[in-house]
Amino acid sequence: MTEKDNRNDETARRLAIAEMQVERSKVVMESLAGFCHALGQPATVLLSSIELLRMPETDAETRKAVLDMCYDAVIEIRSLLAQMKKKREYVAEAYLAGNESAGNMISLEGWGDEPVPDAKEEK
Repeated sequence: MTEKDNRNDETARRLAIAEMQVERSKVVMESLAGFCHALGQPATVLLSSIELLRMPETDAETRKAVLDMCYDAVIEIRSLLAQMKKKREYVAEAYLAGNESAGNMISLEGWGDEPVPDAKEEK
């Protein structure tokens, strides 16, 4: 093998490593976007609920129901954060099943499979 062949092999190896690093970065960024979307849902519930609670004309029964929704949203956020904290291995999977053009995300085993605990059950 000539010196030129060795340089070509080394260049090809470095390109392959760079491509893998780019793909990993892309998966991490796409996963973070999906995670932010998952956190955004309960955050929206909290924001709209707080706005409702700030209205002086909100009756006691509605306030209790809204507080229960807030509690459920916080439990969901806590669950999502706990899942991300435990994640040690990042495996890419399709963001939307069967739609490769939608991008990839980090696979979180069981993410979204568990129902959110009812506020009345945990209190």
